[in-house]
Amino acid sequence: MPAQAVQPPGELDPQVAQLEPETQSLDPVAADASTVFARDDIVVRDPLESALMSEGERAALQAVADSEPGGSYYGGRPAFPATWSMMETDYVQTPFPQVTQLPISSGFGYRSGGFHGGTDIPLAPGQEIRPVANGVVSAVWQGDNPGGGGYAVFVDHNIDGQFVQSWYPHMQAGSIRVEVGQVVDISTVLGGVGSTGRSTGPHLHLEMKNSDYVSFDPLRWLQTRETRLEVG
Repeated sequence: MPAQAVQPPGELDPQVAQLEPETQSLDPVAADASTVFARDDIVVRDPLESALMSEGERAALQAVADSEPGGSYYGGRPAFPATWSMMETDYVQTPFPQVTQLPISSGFGYRSGGFHGGTDIPLAPGQEIRPVANGVVSAVWQGDNPGGGGYAVFVDHNIDGQFVQSWYPHMQAGSIRVEVGQVVDISTVLGGVGSTGRSTGPHLHLEMKNSDYVSFDPLRWLQTRETRLEVG
């Protein structure tokens, strides 16, 4: 379903954490069609169900990840390349797939106080955060994120063969449920919304990086992927 128009926030809060100064857009890649043909019958594939992994699939991928030494989360390359190469997907979602309308307190781009490298989504403390796509956890920060993100999780994704990394900072202390090297799918709960690090209130600062390791607008990108996105 085509994405809904995103309205820019009325005011940008200069006190909300700025995690990255650089920006670059990621060229949109058209998602595969969700309808395939078999003989004379039309078979409709549910993209959501296709993206969900069975226990067996996840266990097989986790075995590969466990066999890798793991590299740096930084720089635009997957920390677990063998596992990453096996997890190509075209399905993406918001970090809050159960929320029908997302509030935005501060958008991506320049604002008073400098450049804001992500989008701030203010929700109630403890609201469950899920990854934007299947992937491998490349970093976990237990309150000591060097960019001011407090409790944070980074996930590496293979989106149609392209490297994409998503950041989930300011999580609630003690809420993180994943670890570095863990294979996650779109149903995995990463943690809960919080206000740790440089933050003035409970929110998720959703930030995304491309293979050049520069930030791009996460909501605009989700829209180009034709993700259902309602923003209030």
